Amino acid sequence: MLNRLLLLGSYLFMNLALASPQLTTTEQLAELGLTGLTNKWQAQSVEGHFSGFDGLTLPYAKLVHARHQKAIVLVNGRTESYLKYQELALDLFHNGYNVYLYDHRGQGLAPRQLANPYLGYVESFDDYVQDLEQFVQQVVLEAPVEQLYLLSHSMGGTVAALWLSETHVRLQAAALASPMIGIYFKPLPKWLVSALLSVFNKGCAWLDKPACYAPGQKDYQALPFKDNVLTHSELRYQLLVELYHRHPQIQLGGVSTHWLEEAMHAGEQAIAKAPRITTPVLVLQAGKDVVVDNKAQDAFCNALPACAGGQPKRINTAAHELFLERDNARRPALEAVLSFFAQHPPKLTVNPS
Repeated sequence: MLNRLLLLGSYLFMNLALASPQLTTTEQLAELGLTGLTNKWQAQSVEGHFSGFDGLTLPYAKLVHARHQKAIVLVNGRTESYLKYQELALDLFHNGYNVYLYDHRGQGLAPRQLANPYLGYVESFDDYVQDLEQFVQQVVLEAPVEQLYLLSHSMGGTVAALWLSETHVRLQAAALASPMIGIYFKPLPKWLVSALLSVFNKGCAWLDKPACYAPGQKDYQALPFKDNVLTHSELRYQLLVELYHRHPQIQLGGVSTHWLEEAMHAGEQAIAKAPRITTPVLVLQAGKDVVVDNKAQDAFCNALPACAGGQPKRINTAAHELFLERDNARRPALEAVLSFFAQHPPKLTVNPS
């Protein structure tokens, strides 16, 4: 009986501690600047490489401490690199988690798939899904993990959803932030977008090109803050632009017609396969999102056996980038994630007294 009380007490203490997690504020970030943030990242992170499903060498980073009993796999979105997540990874680490991040093939620090390094392309979204499985098996589970969680953003949410429907890896819980279950095409209907993409893909094949930009897409270009649709935080946006300026090798432009077709199909598959997911899932939704389709997130949540709250948790004031938002949107999003994870520890196994 004493052992049981001690174990229960430790979990209660953990939950109380997470009621007010340590999160970087805008003021602290402004004092650090990108150089200060990078110095903290470099002091804590270890970088390496793993083999994708087809042998492609992909980069990763991890922040680990021997005392941490919990681990988070962080799956990033399109155009991104794990370098973008230095602030978030450090916040998660300082709240008691080992953090594992990697770059998808064709973006970030990973090898590009085409001669034009700015053109967003993947042969199949299943390539992303299989790479995630390889990353977890080769890097995350290299040492025993008592509590394993997943956190994703945007395209990473599509990849994570498909992976969760297929993997045999046991997770305590997963949180998908602004998942790209559908893409925001307003005012064009989805059927018209699909028809146009088919025509453009045929034209690309006729020109004997491996891939072509989708209409309106082009090489990398840093937009001024006033024209961005990702975040309301000018500081975090400017630090992001500075990061991509310092590391031009992670710059990525618009998507190809083939990538867009694959993405649309992957979102449909994520909803169709959602009933297979046994892991408890929190879906975070940005109320001001004009990058992904919130209605598709609603459909995905409805199809899940265990969607937290029965519907996405909506951060009304937030744009697409929940973890790069102003503090008044970023903090509630991260508090929701950490609280959700704390509610799903491993099941207690106690010997009867």
